[in-house]
Amino acid sequence: MADSEISTSLARPSRRDILAIAVTTTGAAGFHGSAAANPPAVAYPDAALTALKAWRVAHRRTLALCRKQQRLESELARTIGFPQAVVATAELSSPVRIGSLQQFDELATDVPSLCMRRDEVAAALRAHQRRWDDADRAIGYSATRQEEAAASADEERLIARLFAADATSLRGLSAKLDVLIAVGAEGAEGRHFPWPELRRIRRDVARLIQLQRKRRPGGTFIGWA
Repeated sequence: MADSEISTSLARPSRRDILAIAVTTTGAAGFHGSAAANPPAVAYPDAALTALKAWRVAHRRTLALCRKQQRLESELARTIGFPQAVVATAELSSPVRIGSLQQFDELATDVPSLCMRRDEVAAALRAHQRRWDDADRAIGYSATRQEEAAASADEERLIARLFAADATSLRGLSAKLDVLIAVGAEGAEGRHFPWPELRRIRRDVARLIQLQRKRRPGGTFIGWA
């Protein structure tokens, strides 16, 4: 590992935990009620419901892997500690913890006398990083992170498939709305909210209204469940 690469990021906030809370709050009227309870009373499957089932499986796997990698990272942080070196000098009011050579170089800009200690700090960071890497391999932290990233990418693909599917029943439309609410609850930034998918759902609603107008004689019509 190059000196400039000696760093380990802090644990990121769990978007999956937030998503799990959103899924739970939809309650019986959400995944387990409106979309999943009782098969649709139509002669053909609703593509949105089929996509929902696939997404739920992927979501459970991603959430489990996310929690596992967070647990392993916490274990590494507790037993090994994030790679760092402690720098102390008379020019500093107190010792400073350095997590990368970039941080050291920024500090040395204000305290030029530290420049001669760069190799010493680099060696300390490398040694700590090796201990972290050895422990990482032993417990499988990085491997789990890679699995979680792959599972997350698969889940995102299934979310896109769900929103692209044509809902042919109210349950299918409800499935889209439930997932949209869950995904939208992940972050507070409005600019990241899935507005294109919302517009797609609005088109679905309009299409279902048109289907209702085409009721067959006797009060039944195609597409509702």
